Amino acid sequence: MTSSREDPEILPDAAEDQPNLPDASPPVNPDSVNQQQPPTLLPLFDCVALDKLCHVAEMFQHRERQRIREEAELAEKRRLWAEQRAEAHRQYVFEVAKAYALELHSDQAPKSKDDDEEEEVVKGKSRFDDAKNAIKKRRRYSGRSSSTTCGGIELSMTRHRTAPTLTELCMRVLAENSEAIESLHLVPDHLKKKISSLVSDSSKVDKAFMQLLVDDSPSEVSVKNCVDLEEEDLTQILSECDRVSLEVLNLDLCGRAMTENAITEFFKRSPNGFPSLTRLSLQGAFCLTDNALALISRSAPLLRVINLCECSLLTFQAVKILADYFGSTLRGLNIGGCQGIKPCDVFRISLSRFEKLSSLSVAGLEGINDVVVGFCTSWGSNLTDLSLASCVGVNDGTLWTVGRYCPNLEALDISELENLTDASLKEITDGCRSLNSVKFTRNRFSDEGVAAFLEVCGGSINNLSLNNVRDVGQETANSLAKYCKRLHYLDLSWCRKLTEEELRQIMSCCSLLRSLKLFGWTQVKEDFLEDLSRSEVSIVGLKMTSLFAHPDDSYPSVDAKCF
Repeated sequence: MTSSREDPEILPDAAEDQPNLPDASPPVNPDSVNQQQPPTLLPLFDCVALDKLCHVAEMFQHRERQRIREEAELAEKRRLWAEQRAEAHRQYVFEVAKAYALELHSDQAPKSKDDDEEEEVVKGKSRFDDAKNAIKKRRRYSGRSSSTTCGGIELSMTRHRTAPTLTELCMRVLAENSEAIESLHLVPDHLKKKISSLVSDSSKVDKAFMQLLVDDSPSEVSVKNCVDLEEEDLTQILSECDRVSLEVLNLDLCGRAMTENAITEFFKRSPNGFPSLTRLSLQGAFCLTDNALALISRSAPLLRVINLCECSLLTFQAVKILADYFGSTLRGLNIGGCQGIKPCDVFRISLSRFEKLSSLSVAGLEGINDVVVGFCTSWGSNLTDLSLASCVGVNDGTLWTVGRYCPNLEALDISELENLTDASLKEITDGCRSLNSVKFTRNRFSDEGVAAFLEVCGGSINNLSLNNVRDVGQETANSLAKYCKRLHYLDLSWCRKLTEEELRQIMSCCSLLRSLKLFGWTQVKEDFLEDLSRSEVSIVGLKMTSLFAHPDDSYPSVDAKCF
């Protein structure tokens, strides 16, 4: 029998016959330690089979790791999906609550996401054009479109008069006897402002009354009529008031007092100026110069809003001065009616430096079309209030820029611009979807154009002036009654194509209407206008009615938010 050493192929069998080779070896004799022992032979294994076994094990480990990784990814996806679903549910609950709150307490119509998607202008398609074409089609097929129904709402001709509050009665008495007031100590600033407004309406503001307003360290001093103040009076009043706490200063119609000499003398007495002033209104200061404005700007580092309307001595240098001091901080600027400001490169460059301007009025300035286009192209997305009234040279191209680059506009005044056509209405309608105050006084827009604008944007409008838009007729009346449910102030003066029935329709459907102007309405019977005077809506402009019969129903101007 051959040994296993001579025949290696029988080694596996030998291994099977002797599974416990180490135990079968003879015990070691201590006496034979020094004798040489033959080496013990270990079994040989199949290396190829072992490699395959290792490969299979690694494959199973890889698959196990991959399964664990996929399960982890699936769990992460499920977690993210659950978070997104929870967030969507929270957003839905928030939108429902917000819509309900707005419906109860706000005069702005809430818009859902679906409404926003429906209002998006499809590329190459205009909702204004669709609305205008639909109006023309209705008129063409029906001859004269039928009146919009008002859901059975009847026009109430009984005014519910409310008794004035005790506070209002006291303020009226104080205003009528302002010369006898000795002190307004501890009177809150908002009541001082109302008393000052009443006294200004009666043109009784003098040095003594101004001294009452600036006593007791007020944070706001507002006077609408300062025509009786002299230079020395203004200098003394400003020097003696506590300017550290003064944040708002309105001195309108202070033309004779607001001179360069008065400002210079004031800063000699009070070199610190106005360290806390944020809002300044000097409307009608026809003696204010560029140098005086520079002194004021240097002393009011926190100024954010300034009203320089009708300051006729100011030039383009005034805009440059304001840009140097407040270029990156000014939020409101009114330079309307400043006839000394002429269009030039310095004016255009200076205006473009107001990076955060949200309210701008350039009403009455001539030849500023390019200036407005340049500013709107650069910073139009920040604008919420814009007045271009009586700006000679403004045309449809200007309004195309406004509609394209000013999507956040809330108040727009384009009154007395004869070069505008329905193309401007189209750009405003498609581009400015947040409008709530619009003035179209003395424009040449068509009845269909105004009606289409109101059909698309009328749901959010609170203040609308169509004064002397002569083509306004039944289509506009139908759109007003059907879509302008949030309207508070409406001016239809000199719109003589409207009829008695259409006016009744508007007043019946616009249930939130507070004030209505009807100057020049000679096309209806006087009996009907007398009936209107007894309605809940305050009617301004009726025959034999004083212009000051409704001082509390004045129409908010475009720049009312800032000035």
